[in-house]
Amino acid sequence: MTAASDRAVFAPVLAIDIGGTKIAAAEVQGGRLHDRRQTATPRTGRGDDLVAAIAALVPRHAPSAVAVATTGIVRDGALTALNPDTLPIENGYPLADALESALGVSPLVVNDAQAAAWAEFSVGAGRGFRNFAFFTVSTGIGCGLVIDGRLQIGATGLAGHAGHMTSDPGGVICGCGRRGCLETVASGTALARRGSERLGRPVGAPDLFAAANQGDGRAAEVIASAVDALVNGFADLTAAVDIDCFAVGGGVGLAQGFIEALRARSLRLPAVFQRPIIAAQAGADAGLLGVALRYEGNFHLK
Repeated sequence: MTAASDRAVFAPVLAIDIGGTKIAAAEVQGGRLHDRRQTATPRTGRGDDLVAAIAALVPRHAPSAVAVATTGIVRDGALTALNPDTLPIENGYPLADALESALGVSPLVVNDAQAAAWAEFSVGAGRGFRNFAFFTVSTGIGCGLVIDGRLQIGATGLAGHAGHMTSDPGGVICGCGRRGCLETVASGTALARRGSERLGRPVGAPDLFAAANQGDGRAAEVIASAVDALVNGFADLTAAVDIDCFAVGGGVGLAQGFIEALRARSLRLPAVFQRPIIAAQAGADAGLLGVALRYEGNFHLK
């Protein structure tokens, strides 16, 4: 390896994380985030508006390396929203090409949950495990899988989208087009919808947890149904690819008592399906960190 390539390995990576409500950016070097900033995600349905918002976050000095984590399905640098309610955008929008035109650098683009899973596996809760799953339970449900030490992407970028496994065959239609996905039962959006129906008044997920903590049995039942659905989803993945450990993050996932409830419910599974369930450790910016680490790993593989 040349001295020039050595410098490239240790150069800062401009990491970008595209979510349904915000876009975050930071320079990542040595596993640390610097100059983090964010803006609201445009919801016009136009990928070009998304790229313009990203370009506005880029520092004045031209980045030498760009890595992007985004909600949705990424295939060969093109982005499609699995659930358009999360991020409205044209199907197959050429995000990598558009960003290269805007920034002058060819970016790495991966799914945000996959990126966060890589951060957890590399420096967080997944260290020491070969088969690892990271679930973020928030507005939606994201999942990233590391199997035999390798991040799973899939030929079409769909690997790990466990929030769209069927949980309730008779349930509501999901934004992805299927019925009764795990996301329609256990996400923060689902908890708000189901909690509002059960309590007879509009509530958000935090309100539901507060009501349950104050002894409201109806709120507790809604949360328990989400816990049940998630644990059964964990068991399904364990049966499919023999997961060693599950890490859980996100606003709902890290709510007080939620992981403890997941662990308690998992003990009712047959022993062969029981696996450790632990709190994610890489933090809210795991997507930024993970995509930067992934970029560096890809560089080393070249």
